[in-house]
Amino acid sequence: MATDHNIAYIIGNGPSRKGLDLDTLDGTIFGCNALYRDYPADYLVSGDSTIIKEICESDYPKEHKCIFPDFDPVPKEYKEMILMGFDPSFSVKESDLDRHDNVWIFGLQDDISEIMEVHVIGVNPEWLITNMKGTEEDPRFSVNFFAGSQAMAQASIMGFDEVCLVGFDSIWNHQEDTYQNIYAGTNAYKREKETSRLRVGTSDPNSLLGTQEAQIKKVIDRFEDVNYTIYNDGIKKPLTYDSFI
Repeated sequence: MATDHNIAYIIGNGPSRKGLDLDTLDGTIFGCNALYRDYPADYLVSGDSTIIKEICESDYPKEHKCIFPDFDPVPKEYKEMILMGFDPSFSVKESDLDRHDNVWIFGLQDDISEIMEVHVIGVNPEWLITNMKGTEEDPRFSVNFFAGSQAMAQASIMGFDEVCLVGFDSIWNHQEDTYQNIYAGTNAYKREKETSRLRVGTSDPNSLLGTQEAQIKKVIDRFEDVNYTIYNDGIKKPLTYDSFI
């Protein structure tokens, strides 16, 4: 075990977790995306470029552990040379370069979009950021996962015996026409309706169109020895395929 606790709580940002004191959860807290604004999780997981930029600009990773994809900072003077390796059609998005001598450069494709972007973020190599890990047999096990299912995968890979989901309203209370996120309307959360990819998309969990349901099922199937649970309304119950509505 990588921690003193055998239970990992994966904190989603659905409204069902409003009012829950996360300090009362006796385990290791894996937060998703903007949770850092309100609570310092044991691990903060994100793969979204917009919120990652916000997190880095806040210097949150200086004192708090984060799990991001492909974190590989290089001296800023190598920026132009590295950018030459990307397709010229990519739109370059730079963030917070003036404060740092190193940059993190990565390319992402917007969900179900033809627009390609390469992001250049000013970072400190000493920050507490580790890369998302795959399984021994599949290093790309959780590529393109949503933050919540990614955190679930990372906790399972780290060896927790129990992984409990909190605030995953897209599973147990999905509403297609409502964006069920406590950060709705803020930076990186500007949409009005729920992203269709959560429940409507390809069954390939690693596709850019893969659903979160397919991703969670992939994790459950791979880690048969892990006890997966749901914590909602003060009640903990098993997470099974029947949990999806």
